[in-house]
Amino acid sequence: MCDKNDGKTPCACPPPVLEKLTQPTILMLLAQQPTHGYDLIQKLNHSDCIDGELEAATVYRTLRRMEHDGLIVSRWEHGEFGPARRQYELTGPGREHLEYWVGSLKARMRQLANFIAHYKDIKD
Repeated sequence: MCDKNDGKTPCACPPPVLEKLTQPTILMLLAQQPTHGYDLIQKLNHSDCIDGELEAATVYRTLRRMEHDGLIVSRWEHGEFGPARRQYELTGPGREHLEYWVGSLKARMRQLANFIAHYKDIKD
């Protein structure tokens, strides 16, 4: 998703930073189903898309930022047992942003494959 163009021309934005795939992984998990914060943290930490374990504070900070940006929405859910829990859900703009991430990652994969192919050529 890019608000710097009309949606018809290619985006000129720099590709997203690939250090951590926290945001796109959250978007992907929420595209599968709405989830409570604690469950989301557990899924993130067991995902093969994330290196290492994420701290809960980091995840909740990311969720607040994503909600502020309109990528997700949350609502309090009151269950029969225990305290109320916040449930997170993907929005339309969040789906578009996930598509943007997927496109950026595919482009990066092509770049990495080309790099490795060139390296093999000079190594052999």
